[in-house]
Amino acid sequence: MNAKFENLFDAGIELGSLLREEHSELISDAQIGCIMPNGVPVALGIESVVGARDLFGIHLSRTLETAVLDSGFVADFDAGRVEGRRVILVDDGVETGTAAIVCGEWLKSLGVLELVLAVPVCPRTAMNRLQFLFSSIVTVQAPLGARSLAWHYLDFDVIDHESAIALLDARSRALGQ
Repeated sequence: MNAKFENLFDAGIELGSLLREEHSELISDAQIGCIMPNGVPVALGIESVVGARDLFGIHLSRTLETAVLDSGFVADFDAGRVEGRRVILVDDGVETGTAAIVCGEWLKSLGVLELVLAVPVCPRTAMNRLQFLFSSIVTVQAPLGARSLAWHYLDFDVIDHESAIALLDARSRALGQ
C-alpha cells in the first residue's frame, strides 16, 4: 500500500523534496505553472522547499471526460513569459492525464523549451500517454493503475477557483510582487 499524503500542501512538500534531491537540474531556472485550482497548494508546497519561482496559475475547466483552457485566460496570457524557458507543470495528481495533456500542449504551442510534469501521484498507465509530451515526469507515487486522487490523501482538501486565486494573490503580496 502506498503512503498517503496529509493534504495538497504536504504532497507539494514531498514533491519539492524529490525535485530538490533527485532532479535539481530541472528546478534551477524553471517556472512553475500550476493547474487551477488544486495545483496551487501543491505548487506552494514545492516552493516552500525549493524557494520562490516565477509561478502562474493555468485556468482550466474540467468535467469527468474533458478539460478545456479558459479562453479569457488564454487571451490574456503573455506567451513571452514562457517562450524558450523550462516550465514545470504542477497539479494535485493524474488520474487519466487529460488536464496535463491539454495544458502541456498549450504550453508547447507557446514555445516552451522544456516541459516537465511534476505531480504527487501519476499511475504508470497514464505515464505511458504523457511521456511523449513531457521531457520528464516527476512523481512521488507511481501506482500500477489509476484510482481516485482522493484515495491518495488523508485530507483531499480541494479548493475552489476563487480560493486558488486568493492563495496566489497572497503569495504575490508576501513576495512584494
